[in-house]
Amino acid sequence: MPHGDLHTLSRPDRWQRILPFLAVTVLAFAVALLPPAVHPAALIAAVGLTVVLLALVVVVPWSRLPVLLEAGPPLGYFGVVLLLNLGSDGGPAGNGPLALLPVLWLGLYHGRLATAIGVVVMAVVVVAPAALGSQMIRAEWRRGLLLIAMGVIVATAAQSWTHRARTATREARRERDFNQAILDSTGFLVLAVDRKGIVIAFNRRCEELTGRAAADVIGRPYRDLGLSADGGERLSAALTEAATFFPHTAERDWIVPDGRRRIVWSNAAMTGDDGRFTHVICTGIDVTEQRRTERLFADVLRAATEQAIIGVDRAGTVTVFNAGAERLLGYSAAEVVGVVGLQHFHAEPGSLEDVFAAARAGDTEAREGLYRRKDGSRVPVARTVSVIRDESGEVGGYLNVARDITRERRTVEAMRHALDREREATARLRELDKVRADLVATVSHELRTPLTSILGNVEVIVDGDAGPVAAAQARLLAAVERNARRLLALIEDLLMLSRIEAGAVKINARPVQIAAVVSGALEALETVRGRRDVELEVDLPSDPLVVFGDRDQLERVVINLLDNALKFTPAGGSARLSADGDGEQVRLTVSDTGMGIPEDEIDQIFEQFFRSSRSQEHQSQGTGLGLAITKTIVERHGGRIWATPATGQGTVVTCLLPCRSAVN
Repeated sequence: MPHGDLHTLSRPDRWQRILPFLAVTVLAFAVALLPPAVHPAALIAAVGLTVVLLALVVVVPWSRLPVLLEAGPPLGYFGVVLLLNLGSDGGPAGNGPLALLPVLWLGLYHGRLATAIGVVVMAVVVVAPAALGSQMIRAEWRRGLLLIAMGVIVATAAQSWTHRARTATREARRERDFNQAILDSTGFLVLAVDRKGIVIAFNRRCEELTGRAAADVIGRPYRDLGLSADGGERLSAALTEAATFFPHTAERDWIVPDGRRRIVWSNAAMTGDDGRFTHVICTGIDVTEQRRTERLFADVLRAATEQAIIGVDRAGTVTVFNAGAERLLGYSAAEVVGVVGLQHFHAEPGSLEDVFAAARAGDTEAREGLYRRKDGSRVPVARTVSVIRDESGEVGGYLNVARDITRERRTVEAMRHALDREREATARLRELDKVRADLVATVSHELRTPLTSILGNVEVIVDGDAGPVAAAQARLLAAVERNARRLLALIEDLLMLSRIEAGAVKINARPVQIAAVVSGALEALETVRGRRDVELEVDLPSDPLVVFGDRDQLERVVINLLDNALKFTPAGGSARLSADGDGEQVRLTVSDTGMGIPEDEIDQIFEQFFRSSRSQEHQSQGTGLGLAITKTIVERHGGRIWATPATGQGTVVTCLLPCRSAVN
């Protein structure tokens, strides 16, 4: 399998690799200086070249250069060997073996190409003295060739050893990465400590839970990490008795950034080939939420005294019997848990298996049933049955939650009787209301006919058609006419209100301009306005305002509002009607400077027959029906109407009408 060069000269441990070779070189220099030295200049050049090569090793940023260039210093070392050979005139048998050092270096740390180049250069160095004129006898040639052969063998052996070492390293790294991937992919906490308590493994789940990187933890004593609530004392003690303590399972708290976590540890001791304890593998499961849920469930069982909670296993035997069940059924938990089945309390027709089958099908709806108490009495309950499943999804049992509904049943029965009585009362009220409506309609009709006749006769007399009328008679006739018209108006209001409540008044809705509605109302009130010394201001926008409604009914609304404003404003006062809109609704506002309405009565003015205390004090005429009719008409158009006291004195009535169809 091919392999390439390694970055050796740029690694922090490079001097550990270089020093052995440098020591041999220094020894060679020492030997070469022994007499007789033939060419001192060559020896000095060899020393200088060695210094240059060492300087290159130190100064050059090898990590930024192609790795193949790191073969330069070893190849340059061949020059040192050559100069030593020339300086000592030792030939290949003298300093020639030094040429094996760069070959060995290249074989260990470089690829085949650099190693082959090194072998060729070594051969040149060995035979160079002969090429430069040095006399080499046959034995020297034989030793030189043997040296070259040794170089080839050393290079081949170094390459083979390096290949096997690299292959073994890769396999070990691959196995390590594979094992680490398994540890990191598991949901368990996995850590390992040696016999001295030093952490040697710390998987990803541990990193996630503690917020610490494995690189910051591995190599440190476990007790110094501050993870265990006991300071790691228990684990330290266990390490001293590993042979008898492990395997071991324990539940301990770990202190992590977000608080304490409850961990269930399963610890196992590992031994070497000699059977001696080497390290401990700790595998943990975070059960914090599970323990919290268990405590919560236990608290719920204890606190739920109003709910009878009975748990059973697959066979129906009771496994849970809370205080609520004891209170409801009269048994203690000790009397029933593991002793009797749920059937012991089941006091209704049908099999419990049908109930359990429905629960397995997902039916968790509360259903009414009967439980049998210890004294033999029966109690109605509302019960839900849920399935308890294990981690594999298999049915492990059932949870029955029941509530005593005796009081509820009594309440429902009482409510049923009350509802029946209310229905009877409602029916009687409807009959009375119908009688009232019929009476109002009949009486109003019977009164309106003679009133119309009276008004007609009064008009004939006043006009003089029945003879001359004296001044005193004219005043009396005017009073008769005025009161007759008031009575007729009252009858008209009663009839209108009765028709509205009966649904007999239809709203003929269509687009209507507010200006036309106001104009019609002003025309109808012309006589009234003439009799009252009240200034009326009308403020309408130039752009037409259109609402969707019944013009006649809307005119009645405006007439009622303006009539009230004129009626309750003293002479010399003023009233104002304004309108504006936003495209969705139109706002009509009628304000006056009249007597006003007390704030505690402002919400009652739209009630039937209501007259404010001030209007009664001033003996103002009115029936208290006009605003009630107005409110009904506005609401049937989908609008709203309300009143507020005006600043200073008087009243402001605001009416909102929709521009689109909202007619009821």
